[in-house]
Amino acid sequence: MARFLVAAGLAGCSRAQAQQPLQAPPATFTDTLRKAAGEQPVFFLLSSGAVEARSADETMKRSIVPAPVQEALYDAALDLLWVRREGRLEVVDFRKANPAPVPIVANMGDEGEFVILTKDKRSLRIPGVCVVRGSIEVKWLNHPSIRVRGFDEGEPPQPRLLGANWLVQELKRGAREIKVERVTLPVFSEGPTVKLPRKLAKCATPGQCGTAVGFGGSGWQLVYAGEDQGEDCQHYRCLLRDPATGRFGKPPLPTTWSPTANAALVGDCGPYHFDQSGKWYGTDTQLCATGGTCRPLGDAVMLGWLDGGQDVGT
Repeated sequence: MARFLVAAGLAGCSRAQAQQPLQAPPATFTDTLRKAAGEQPVFFLLSSGAVEARSADETMKRSIVPAPVQEALYDAALDLLWVRREGRLEVVDFRKANPAPVPIVANMGDEGEFVILTKDKRSLRIPGVCVVRGSIEVKWLNHPSIRVRGFDEGEPPQPRLLGANWLVQELKRGAREIKVERVTLPVFSEGPTVKLPRKLAKCATPGQCGTAVGFGGSGWQLVYAGEDQGEDCQHYRCLLRDPATGRFGKPPLPTTWSPTANAALVGDCGPYHFDQSGKWYGTDTQLCATGGTCRPLGDAVMLGWLDGGQDVGT
């Protein structure tokens, strides 16, 4: 009888444990930002030397990494923010609840670019149109390492790898299944071709001018019109076109549309950072809403969207 009572008691205890609700996993910093923004998409920008997160309607603003940040690169698939400041490369893990920058490389100096080479053969770098002196490559593989390339003039930097343990620990970090895409111009013969006046098109390679790609969720096209060569940088020229009407406008958001392409409508080729919906997009200095208006971001540079999206242009 006593044995039966003990068994019954254990069975009752097991049922009580089974009925207890499972604890939810701890909130990540990504979750926190998404919740704070409500229904609005969240983007990152480098403003006055600091990295900030903001909602599209700018009712939510959060400081992520304080100044002085020289450069920043956001990898939405891995929820990682890479920042360069005071000669160091650091990484911020948004899958932590309260992330702090983790040192990865020291003694980088201020010249050249940084590149992250991942095990899935991605090459993470800040896009640019200017010539750089050299690059510091971090190979994020089974045995992390650093390689210095270029820097033909003067003393090259002598970086030190500080975060090898972190890189090895996070080597099998899973990627989110989100849209992270880049659509570049010119596309040669792969994309639709728009006929432009000869005086307007300035392409060194035949077949480049007039190539076009879709402009996010706007229904428009971004049309390539060539480049103006500077001393150390190239300045790309683009127009917007509405295929439904055949009219042209000036990027990033036309105030008027013209039946013909002309020099007054030539604008920047981006890249334009679209959110997942394709309805919001940013340039280096503006945030725009498709079918709406653009508003200035001051001296800020837009880095990308929390939940990924598409970069259009070059």
